[in-house]
Amino acid sequence: MKTIIKYIILPGAVLGATALLQSCAMEAPFGEGGEGSLSINTEINGETKQTRAENNLDNAEYLQTLQDKCVVFIENSRGVMRKYKGLSNIPASIKLSSGQYVCNAWTGDSVAASFDSKFYRGQQPFEIIENESTSVSMKCNIANVVVSVDAASVAGTGLQNPKITFTSSRGSLEFDETMFADNKGYFMIPSPQDTKNYTAENRTITVNIEGTTEDGQAYSKEHKIENVERAHEYQIALSADKPSIDEGGALIQLIIKDIPIIDDTVEIFPAPIVKGYGFDIAEQLVNTDRTFNDQKLYICEYKGTKSVQVGFSENFTDMADGDLLNNTYVEQLSAKGITVERQNSKDAESGVDVYEIYVTFPAAFLNALPSSPTQYTVAITATDSRNLVTAASLRIANSNDAIEKIDDVIADPAPDAETAPMAVLATKATLTGTLYNADAARYGFKYRKAGESAWNEAVATGANGAPRRTRANKGTAFTVTLTGLESGTTYEYKAFADDFESTNIQTFTTESKYIIPNASMEEWSTYLNGNKNIVFPGLGSEPTVWDSGNEGAALASETISDKSSDMKHSGSYSARLESKYVFNLKMAAGNVFLGDFVKIDGMDGVLSLGRPYNGSHPAKLRVWANYRPSSDMKGTGVSNYLPDGIDNGQIYVALTDEPIEIRTNKNNQKLFSTDDPHVLAYGQVTWTANFGPDGDLEQVEIPIEYFDRAYTTKATHLVVTCCASKFGDFYVGGKGSVLYLDDFELVYE
Repeated sequence: MKTIIKYIILPGAVLGATALLQSCAMEAPFGEGGEGSLSINTEINGETKQTRAENNLDNAEYLQTLQDKCVVFIENSRGVMRKYKGLSNIPASIKLSSGQYVCNAWTGDSVAASFDSKFYRGQQPFEIIENESTSVSMKCNIANVVVSVDAASVAGTGLQNPKITFTSSRGSLEFDETMFADNKGYFMIPSPQDTKNYTAENRTITVNIEGTTEDGQAYSKEHKIENVERAHEYQIALSADKPSIDEGGALIQLIIKDIPIIDDTVEIFPAPIVKGYGFDIAEQLVNTDRTFNDQKLYICEYKGTKSVQVGFSENFTDMADGDLLNNTYVEQLSAKGITVERQNSKDAESGVDVYEIYVTFPAAFLNALPSSPTQYTVAITATDSRNLVTAASLRIANSNDAIEKIDDVIADPAPDAETAPMAVLATKATLTGTLYNADAARYGFKYRKAGESAWNEAVATGANGAPRRTRANKGTAFTVTLTGLESGTTYEYKAFADDFESTNIQTFTTESKYIIPNASMEEWSTYLNGNKNIVFPGLGSEPTVWDSGNEGAALASETISDKSSDMKHSGSYSARLESKYVFNLKMAAGNVFLGDFVKIDGMDGVLSLGRPYNGSHPAKLRVWANYRPSSDMKGTGVSNYLPDGIDNGQIYVALTDEPIEIRTNKNNQKLFSTDDPHVLAYGQVTWTANFGPDGDLEQVEIPIEYFDRAYTTKATHLVVTCCASKFGDFYVGGKGSVLYLDDFELVYE
């Protein structure tokens, strides 16, 4: 039986009341903003039947993990404007300039093929209107293709030791009979918006059924499920026509059930909410002219309440502290004219307890408060039955001395490298701030290297983000990008507006440039594998940075990648990669790559691409190369891959957040794909003819393109793969194609 679930993650005191309180019985408060304000409600929908405890949606730890992993970013035509990692870090009200935006969110684990890692994502366009509050409800639907097996139907065929393998273009999952009943598999496929990779091949899952028939004969059947879709489950059922014989056993028919993942809900509620009714409780209220209207506070707790403590500042000379759940204390407040409305209810959809309180401070009470040189403060601390706590304070100034002094402009803290990894790069940094002086003609940031005395100035104008003007004291966000910085350097910065300069000096550190080890290909060694000496670029007893396919070629006593002094840009050696036809049977493409040749799989190989990396963001990969392709074509289906009858050479570079496994065996093949969610950036060059002058190397620069996911995910691994025969993974290429390489370098701009 299929169980689908929708669960709503609503972090306490961080989401807008309009979105949160639709199920509450009382009238809900509403927000207000300057340019315009946004509140976000995030829902995550997905199938929940699991065998692993940590993926059970009743498991509080797993639910918290999903909340912590959730990444939300807001963008418009100018790019990403806000990024948040973890739902608890989303502000209650997000101020944005008027205009059209898109809110994106995702959470979970994006894995090519997995039995227990699921991925959710959603997108919602919205508009910000000046002086209005906008609420966006995000629905993060499961982004996987789900596969499963109908265990009873397999048992009904009489097939012995059955095994069912699902394979996509990027990964493979094998079910044995112990897994049929309780397990599901999750595949990542490209989204329809990824037009480059949303191909028929990438939307096909191949099903292989293997086993032994009742009369002891081997049985095998293959079927392709084409045009698979995200958020659909493809369940495999088998049926057997006993009188018929197929390959020595029953005729087994394969039935595919396509089940959309859409039903059932469970809700995860936030910590207590404490908000102002019709005003932002985070801002000080000014009542110097004694013309206040009634002011209300709104408190809402889910799943049971423990206490709602009220604390008055000392200038409230005759007000006592207490608990709003205490009837005697509520009566004491009532005697002062402060009314407390309380109501218990059940959420309409989930049946979860909801406890709501409105506290009204009447105008007569507030306007009669004696003038005070310090602000009046009413502190509210709400604690629910789960011991989740939210604290907020109503702050009132009724004299000029008590008014909170706000700087004309404030600089935000430097962006976090984990949640906004592309904000501070090696030579530039994007900083944000808030302008409170709407009349300022010039504003932005002053910055300098730490330890220097003179300041540089960067003004927020034009494309750098001059904000639309707003009402006084409401503040408007702005963005400035500093350029021409030095890598690996700490800078100080502060905000300025006209003649005002903030005294709050903050810091950021630019990324350090990454130097590729053995980039000049000067270091070469061998290691012993059986009775074969395997050549690799590097020093030591085994590869630690660069590796090659030499271990596979050694089966035929061949070396396809080695040092050479024939052509070089610097030093004594370059790398020489030559494609060879081994055993007069199979093409072995000359190659080197950052990573490990993991093992030999028959006549095939398993590789791990990528080496640990410092997370920086280069603009290009530069290398010196010479390529001479061969027209002595070898391999099955040459005309399909190389219709011009001449080999192609290739180099590609990628930044990833984990090593990328490559398998060349056709039975479980997994090749490199830019659609892999762990690939954050990519660049490549392909040569279809000679490159470089005869006998010499020529420089080539490979631009690196950063995908959207690079703006919220930090790179941990660098991939560089070089091959004398581009289609070597398919054992197709030109016998004798040769590629020379020297002096790899990452270029930062």
